[in-house]
Amino acid sequence: MRRTDMQKTMIRLHVLLFACLVCTASAAQESNRWDLRRCVEYALNNAVSVRQSMIDAKASEITLKQTELQRLPSLTGNINHGLSFGRTLDRTANVFVSRSAMFEQISLQSNALLFNFGSQRSILEANRIGNEAAKADVDRARNDIGLNVANQYLRALLSKEQAELSQVVLGQTKSQLDNTRKLVDAGSLPELNAAELEATLARDSATWVQASANHRLDLLTLKGLLNLPADVPFEIEAPPVYRIPLDNILDQDPALVYRMALTNQPQIRANNLREQSALKFLDARRRQLYPSINAF
Repeated sequence: MRRTDMQKTMIRLHVLLFACLVCTASAAQESNRWDLRRCVEYALNNAVSVRQSMIDAKASEITLKQTELQRLPSLTGNINHGLSFGRTLDRTANVFVSRSAMFEQISLQSNALLFNFGSQRSILEANRIGNEAAKADVDRARNDIGLNVANQYLRALLSKEQAELSQVVLGQTKSQLDNTRKLVDAGSLPELNAAELEATLARDSATWVQASANHRLDLLTLKGLLNLPADVPFEIEAPPVYRIPLDNILDQDPALVYRMALTNQPQIRANNLREQSALKFLDARRRQLYPSINAF
C-alpha cells in the first residue's frame, strides 16, 4: 500500500515537472516572437540614435544651467599659512631680524557683471531655445527610428513570405520529379522530362537558398535597428490582416497634410528653433562689441 502511494506521488511529480517544462518552453517561445508594436516600443527606448539624441539634450540642458549660473556674482577666497627661518622680515616693525616667524595671508575677491548691453541675456535666451531644439531632436530621432523599424519589419515579413513560397515551390518540384522519375523508369516518359525537372529543381533550390539568406539578412538588419545582440533568438510575427487599419489616402487634402507636417514634425520645429537660437547668438556677439561694466 505504501509502495502504491509512493508510485502515485512520483507520477504526480513527473506530471507537474512536465507541465512546468511545457509552460517554460511556451513562455520562451512567446518571448522570442516580436510583433511590430513590440519592435517599435523597444527601439524607442534602446536604439543608438535615440540614446545619442537624449544625451545631446542632457548636455544642452547642462549648458543652459551653466549659462544661468554665470549671471551670478563670483566669490573666491584664499588663505596661506607659512613659517620662515633665519633672517626674515618682521612684518610688525618692517625690519629684518634673525628669528623664526609664522605668518598668514587671507584674501577675498568678488566679481559681478553690472552691465553689458544685454549680451549675457541674449546668450541665455539662445541656449534656452537651443535646449528646446535638442528636445525636438529627441522626438525626431524617435520618429525616424519608428519609421525605419516599421519599414525594415515589413521588408523582413516580405522576405519571410518569399522564402516560404520558394520552399513550397521547391517541394512541389521535388514531388513532380519523383513522379516523373517513376514514369521514366517504367518507360512511360522519356529521360528528357526528368532531366528538365532536375534542372528546374536546381533553380528552385538556388531561389530558396537566396530567399532564406535575404530573410536572415533582413532579420539581422532589424536587430541592428533595435540594438539587439545578433545571438538573441528573434522571430517576427505577422499581424492578422483584418486588424490592419487602412485609411483612404485619396480623401486627404495634400495641402492640409503639408501644413500639418510643417506644424507637427519635430524636424521642422527643431530647425526653426535652431534658427532662432543662431539669431540670438548673433545679437549677443554684436552686443559684446560694446564695453561692459564689472564690479570687483
